[in-house]
Amino acid sequence: MGTTTRKKKIVSVIIPAYNEERTIATVALIASTHPYVDEVIIVDDASTDGTAEQLIDLDIHYVRLEKNHGKAGAMQTGVEEARNDILFFIDADIVGLTHEMMSELIVRVASGRYDMFVAVRDREHPLLNRIAQDTMLLGGERVMTKELWSYVPKEFKRNFQIETALNFFARERGYRVGSKIMQGLTQVIKEKKRGILRGLYDRFVMIVDVTFAFVRLHIMERYRISRLNIGRDMSRKKNMYKY
Repeated sequence: MGTTTRKKKIVSVIIPAYNEERTIATVALIASTHPYVDEVIIVDDASTDGTAEQLIDLDIHYVRLEKNHGKAGAMQTGVEEARNDILFFIDADIVGLTHEMMSELIVRVASGRYDMFVAVRDREHPLLNRIAQDTMLLGGERVMTKELWSYVPKEFKRNFQIETALNFFARERGYRVGSKIMQGLTQVIKEKKRGILRGLYDRFVMIVDVTFAFVRLHIMERYRISRLNIGRDMSRKKNMYKY
């Protein structure tokens, strides 16, 4: 490890959670005991299960939202509470997270090599892993600067659109972005957490949300940006001809 991160608590971990009583304590304990983590902020997005009770004995900062704001809304609440410039977002339902994995992400951003670095969960198939790493659409475990987060327009900080928006605006604004497949890092699937029917419904909503964001950003938003650039170029040429 470089001197940038050696034994310094420089990271705010933000964990949005909704009805995650089965996994939240383990994830929070691992995060809160990492040597570079200054604080763990758990944003309870109006859970109706025992999520809060699982956190009683842990050294974390707990924030409860009385109304469900969706994933991105919970993340934004966490950012507003965070006191560090390096943010580490972690999903509450992951399995297999280790201090070593966390260090790999933190060091890449803390050293200044990257502005955002994403952990890609292991899909246990080479092709699926390659697709996941190339798109990073649903990478919930990511370290980034608070500055990068602030550049994402509020209208895109909605539900599951946030990861797609982070990827898009980070690259659009020239931030350095990287990712790595984390062997052994998986997730409790929605169908297992909430039952087949509710799980399938939640998965469908997530897919629609991500697809909408992808289309909107990569087609409509890119078109809008290109039109703005054309307008600036034309204005610049007109000013040149005045002289």
